[in-house]
Amino acid sequence: MVKLSFTLLSLFACSSVVANDRGFDLEMGPYMSYMDYSEHGDVSQYGVLTGVLARYSSYYNFSVLFLDVSYASDDINQKGAGKIKSVKNEVYDLRSMIGRALYVNNRYRITPYLGLGYRRSLVDSRGKLSSSSIEGYKSQQTYLYNPIGIEFQELVDEAGWALGARIEYDTVLLARNETRLSAAEGYRAIETDLTKARGYHFYLQLQRLLNPDGGGIVIEPFYKYWQANDAEKTGLAANTANHSSNEWGVSLLLSF
Repeated sequence: MVKLSFTLLSLFACSSVVANDRGFDLEMGPYMSYMDYSEHGDVSQYGVLTGVLARYSSYYNFSVLFLDVSYASDDINQKGAGKIKSVKNEVYDLRSMIGRALYVNNRYRITPYLGLGYRRSLVDSRGKLSSSSIEGYKSQQTYLYNPIGIEFQELVDEAGWALGARIEYDTVLLARNETRLSAAEGYRAIETDLTKARGYHFYLQLQRLLNPDGGGIVIEPFYKYWQANDAEKTGLAANTANHSSNEWGVSLLLSF
């Protein structure tokens, strides 16, 4: 990962711009996804999430700035010692990246990038009983991570369809899970620092341009994967320290 980061930084410093586009993109709108989360010990959470996404991209002569902000919230199902329905779930994600735009034949833009991201996922089933009469609990996972990826974008000069995509690998720099148990278990809090975690993100962008300035409608299917694996943890902490999640979804955005 250190070598890859150095390579990307070298590209930012040495490449040259050979095409001009409008210089910025602002995209905003809702998204919907299906999330499937599982832990060691047959604990799982699954269901549909609905949220909002805002993305700003600014293209300068020698650099590119990406800012992504998203928030999702909905009720999901939780399965462990029995099943609990309609469990509150919230996911926050804030990312800032820098990159370097490379142009091919004045028609395609390829942007390698790296940056810093913050993700927090919260599940709270306190006050609920499972199908086996076990009280629920609150669990919160926090990631500080390093997104390293590449964006592909087709550039068009008139109204029509344009294609784009992002492929990204996420190195988790700091990760922590905090679980607060129910009153029956003394409101205990279990904090676990995770030492090995990573993620992958894939986006496919279909943009219908409505005017030459870049305004239009964006349809964006995506897939996100996160995994943590810490074999050194034991007991209840081992469950949250060994987890993975899959998320499939689609965003419907307006481009300004």
